[in-house]
Amino acid sequence: MGQTTLAESRSLWAETIKGKGGHCPCCDRWGKIYPRHFNSTMAHSLIWLARHQQQNNEENNVWCDVPNTAPQEVTRTNQLPTTRWWGLTERKPSNDGKTKHTGWWRVTEKGMSFATGMIRIPKVAFTYAGEILYFGDDLIHIKDAFETPFDYEQVMLPLSKPKAHKFYSIYDLLDREKEHGRS
Repeated sequence: MGQTTLAESRSLWAETIKGKGGHCPCCDRWGKIYPRHFNSTMAHSLIWLARHQQQNNEENNVWCDVPNTAPQEVTRTNQLPTTRWWGLTERKPSNDGKTKHTGWWRVTEKGMSFATGMIRIPKVAFTYAGEILYFGDDLIHIKDAFETPFDYEQVMLPLSKPKAHKFYSIYDLLDREKEHGRS
């Protein structure tokens, strides 16, 4: 029986996570690339936080204790944390070694621009192990997000067209906006 090289294993794993997902042959951890569409629940949560931030701080950089401040329709969905993948929100780091995260959030400058309809963002973020790998090419306006409800089955489907990872920075996205006359 021949041995598989590390490069071959990585290639096989990459194909596995692009499809239906599977268990890693080395550590047995489940892995899959998930397409996450920016949806109405995320948009609603972002807009709530942006309004809260604007009402409570002139510089728009106040931290909000979301679990104890947000309405139930924001906290029950747990979609606010996913907006960080697009760089729209950020979580306050924990200073306590006993807790991994805090419940304190704020909208970024980019998030405020998106929430107020000034910029567009990629419609789909592709994640692996809770982190962004790449974004889709289609851009959406905040109003467009309300046409896309959260769809669990859509998230769980295998990727229809695996593609090379394409990483975008905020500058790439702003340049794309300018090219399309949407800045």
